[in-house]
Amino acid sequence: MSEIPARKTYFGLAAFITAILAVLFIAANVGASYLRITPAVFNQLNIITALLYCGTTPLAFGLGIVGFFPRNDSKILAGLGIATVSVPFVVILGQLLLQLAR
Repeated sequence: MSEIPARKTYFGLAAFITAILAVLFIAANVGASYLRITPAVFNQLNIITALLYCGTTPLAFGLGIVGFFPRNDSKILAGLGIATVSVPFVVILGQLLLQLAR
């Protein structure tokens, strides 16, 4: 009997796409602070973009971790997804720690 080939999974690709979205959301959050808008509109944009960033970052990280386990998934894309969301997260965490140390 011949073995049925394992189906290809796409957790790595999903992690990378979600990571790119997370970076776009944090860029939109920073970009909103440079717009000439009313404080009410800024507050809404800030909340929406921060919420989307805080939702997509752990999702991308989790999909990247899951993407490492299947044999037939793209481990390179999973690693890129993890790295893509980790760099902005570490920068923001570093800024927070510097502000708390002052």
